[in-house]
Amino acid sequence: MGVSLTRYRNRVRVGRALERIENGDRDLAGLAADLGFSDQAHMTRTIGAHLGETPTALRTLLSA
Repeated sequence: MGVSLTRYRNRVRVGRALERIENGDRDLAGLAADLGFSDQAHMTRTIGAHLGETPTALRTLLSA
């Protein structure tokens, strides 16, 4: 795939997080735990690194 295992795993988790945020999941701490992030801050950093936005900003963009 041309990327490290960690990068690939995070890409998959970010995709799943994005789907759930788009579907109205509002509990970011619970979402982070469900997807295997160590905590909400870890998920926020990872999503920011992959998409350039925070989960809250994405929620706002997706609801518009």
